[in-house]
Amino acid sequence: MRCRIPRAPILAALALAFAVAPAAAVVPAGLHGSPLALPLVTGHEKPGLVLAQRAIERSWGPSEDTTYVEVNVPEWRSEGLAAGLSAVLPGAGQAYVGERSSLLFGLLEVVGWWANRYYVHKAQVARDQAARFAGNPADSASAWSFARWSQATGGDPSALQAMWANDPEAFYETIGRNSSYLSGWGGSPIGSRDAFLDMRGQMRGKYLRATEVAYGLWANHLLAALDALRAARLHNVPLQENLQLKLRTSWHRGSPELQAALERRF
Repeated sequence: MRCRIPRAPILAALALAFAVAPAAAVVPAGLHGSPLALPLVTGHEKPGLVLAQRAIERSWGPSEDTTYVEVNVPEWRSEGLAAGLSAVLPGAGQAYVGERSSLLFGLLEVVGWWANRYYVHKAQVARDQAARFAGNPADSASAWSFARWSQATGGDPSALQAMWANDPEAFYETIGRNSSYLSGWGGSPIGSRDAFLDMRGQMRGKYLRATEVAYGLWANHLLAALDALRAARLHNVPLQENLQLKLRTSWHRGSPELQAALERRF
């Protein structure tokens, strides 16, 4: 009876033996191990590195390609600053924006203050003129006197005297408006009182004009502030279309940074 041995295992064993034999020859003396181990290499036989690891370094600080450059826009005008300037001094906000209306608001402010002081001065002149016309009521020779009124009516002038000492303006209003004190006027009582009332009327009219001018000054401040705000906003409209605010965070020397840039497109 024949026993057949397969050829494939035999050929594989021979091939392995021939492959391992040269490798065993390079093992240095004194080193023992399995003949199937990988060859040891030393000295000049050390192979070079075929696949080198690629080192990737990244800097997290500002760099030329990531740092935004701040763009200066000299034409930009602050709306709040323009309004605030004109609220304090009409025309200043318009001058800041570059509007010619600054001259108009400034001129109105100057004229308004001049008119206010003018009417106040005229009112004071009329007041003093009326006071001089009435005279000192304690003097019997004055246009209106306590003695004349007391003699004509038999009344007690003590209340009028106290009013004269504490509030002369209230006293003049009383003897001019209250007909019960008409007899205190000398000469032609009605004529004297009417002349006195005319002077007091001029005083009140001038004070009223001064008050109206003062209201006009406040209105000029308000309108100037609103106009400066409008002018600054219209001035900035063309710039807003070409402006963009950019923000960027980064690390620089171990600490975070926030970068902001106003970028204008041309």
